Amino acid sequence: MRLERTLPGMTAIAALMLTLTACGGNSPAEAPGESSSGGSSGIPVQTAAVPLASPVLKSSPSAAEESEKIQGSGTYVGQMDPHSVEIVTEEGPTAFELGAGTEDAPEGIEMDEPVVFTYVEKIVGKDPVVIQRVLSSLTKAD
Repeated sequence: MRLERTLPGMTAIAALMLTLTACGGNSPAEAPGESSSGGSSGIPVQTAAVPLASPVLKSSPSAAEESEKIQGSGTYVGQMDPHSVEIVTEEGPTAFELGAGTEDAPEGIEMDEPVVFTYVEKIVGKDPVVIQRVLSSLTKAD
């Protein structure tokens, strides 16, 4: 009879010990500022934020890319966002990034107006298939 009472008690104690063992000890996921020594010294631990290096999204144009300006014409569709416009060219609808000095060019052009433009093609990253077209000039066609 006594064994019937102690067996559930021992099982409960064993489960409690397993739970306590699993929750304590040397775990790699300690909170910042806590030490693994187990004792608390009461001294605050200061941590400094380390800036992470951000990947370079745009490659700087080489001298060869700068000299290869391409001229084109098409129909102005509109401004896609504050730094890009869409123009229908012989290739179809094409996105162009507004380059230095062309940020205000879309203000004087209405939708569906013919335009003349000059741009430079830049390879984005290491993939030669992905090309970014950056406008050097954008004006209404005569």
